[in-house]
Amino acid sequence: MAASGLAAVRFARDRTSPGPLHHQLVQQWEAAVAGGVLSPGDRLGDEVDPSVRLGLSRPTVRQAIQSLVDEGLSVRRRGVGTQVARHRPSRSSPWPPWPPSTQKA
Repeated sequence: MAASGLAAVRFARDRTSPGPLHHQLVQQWEAAVAGGVLSPGDRLGDEVDPSVRLGLSRPTVRQAIQSLVDEGLSVRRRGVGTQVARHRPSRSSPWPPWPPSTQKA
């Protein structure tokens, strides 16, 4: 069975980056959405599994997930959990087009 959701995303820690780990994690999750590894509606789950699997602290993963929610790339629903948003955030965002365009320029 293939991995889905965050289990399908590999985290590559950049120890030379001056930015905090949660920013690196957010950037890599954004790239996974843009690259089709994560799809709209995929569940992100809680912070326990990714923190154990990625070797990061729960607060770091929690902060990354909250950043995704704050920016509109993910949504939280009671009883469902956190999912990749189905629609592009309405305000200007540093993220790639949502959903990723399949048209060539």
